Amino acid sequence: MKKTISIVIPFFNEEGNIDELYKQLSQLFKEERNYDFEVIAVEHGSTDGTFAKLLKVRTKNTNFKILQLSRNFGNVDAAISAGLNFVKGDAAVILMGDLQEPPDLISKFLRKWEAGYEIVYGQVKKRADISFIRQINSRLFYKILRLFTGRMFPENASDFRLVDKKVYKVINNMAERNKFLKGLTFWTGFKQIGIPYNRSKRFAGDSKADFITVLIVAANAIFSFSYIPLRLVTAVGFLLAIISFCVLIFEVSLFFIFGREAQGVLTIVVMISFLFGMLFIILGVLGEYLVRIYDEVKQRPSYIIRQKIGIK
Repeated sequence: MKKTISIVIPFFNEEGNIDELYKQLSQLFKEERNYDFEVIAVEHGSTDGTFAKLLKVRTKNTNFKILQLSRNFGNVDAAISAGLNFVKGDAAVILMGDLQEPPDLISKFLRKWEAGYEIVYGQVKKRADISFIRQINSRLFYKILRLFTGRMFPENASDFRLVDKKVYKVINNMAERNKFLKGLTFWTGFKQIGIPYNRSKRFAGDSKADFITVLIVAANAIFSFSYIPLRLVTAVGFLLAIISFCVLIFEVSLFFIFGREAQGVLTIVVMISFLFGMLFIILGVLGEYLVRIYDEVKQRPSYIIRQKIGIK
């Protein structure tokens, strides 16, 4: 009996990539005849002809199933979560719809999966889609992320990955509303391995990942998987208290030893400004955690489904 592989692909304004993606996936299906494949295409709030293109693809191959969300819910993980909740395969592959990741790499994923690995992820070696400066920023991001999360995340691990059925079932059963799926995947601790590849430029269209989006993803990753920001807040508080105490002792000593009164309005203003700045940073960090708690308590769904086509 053939094993089934589910491929979850989120689509947001990817009209120009769908035909080529279908072509490359069709070639993959021909080469991997020992498996049955299903594709869960998750359309989340596109404003171009993405949904119409997906409907045309489904007329060619009914193994292409469509999940349309009511709108874009702010991040791609919501769309991927929706798709993962409807997969039926023995393993699931997460693939982006922009063709920056080569679909034929899935064959290597399958070989590693058959060898016993439960998580097989793509590890970006070179990137043709961004400038040298952004590549440096990307490496820096992963180093900071690994520092804050205890090296849980493999360096340069992409969203392109295969997970065994037992892995995606664990993730689906997690009650978190704002799931950082890449982090949750590695957090499960199942046997994993990375496969290096070169990331291509987008086949068509513009990147949706601007600088602000990257910052939001980075913040979500750090605040979802680390208590270090809270501990840094405590450390900064102690440090400021020690500095203030030392300054106080110094000024008192000057008064009693030399009879000199505390001077320097500018110094006082600078110190107060610095302390208020640190206070606002501390409140911001605490606020981030409180917002996440508030978000979870509201229990609103991560996504809303408009319609399912070919999905029971």
